[in-house]
Amino acid sequence: IHMNLDDEDDCLSLYNGVIIESGELIPEFIMAIDVPGEVESLYSKDSTIFAGLSNSNGFLQTKINADGSITGPHQFAVGYTIKGLDQDNELLALAVGHDGILLYSLKGNDITFIGKLETAYANNVKVSGNIIFAATEDGIEIIQIDY
Repeated sequence: IHMNLDDEDDCLSLYNGVIIESGELIPEFIMAIDVPGEVESLYSKDSTIFAGLSNSNGFLQTKINADGSITGPHQFAVGYTIKGLDQDNELLALAVGHDGILLYSLKGNDITFIGKLETAYANNVKVSGNIIFAATEDGIEIIQIDY
């Protein structure tokens, strides 16, 4: 490493045994949330985290409160492995492999199952308004729903 000591941007420092360059982010571990199975996918909005789980463990909703405590986790869609998840407004969509896409309504703290969309093997999903974009083994399926 060539360093010009006159240039502040080139200065290196030691942080917990790791050399970092000036201006780099210094990671700080905040917390860990234990989950059943492995986490396949994550989505967060504001202070709420949705974790899609493996081994038919569904997904968890966990809220991080302002004081650093957590509310939850609350488990939903048990019986499904969640490959991907996304939300727009009050609509939450879950990609569940051979079972297609599961849809949930989010109203305040209430999560309600709306229905299931049949697709090819769903690897991931994105939501924009009432349009569902399913990333499947056959390509991208675009589905408009009314709910």
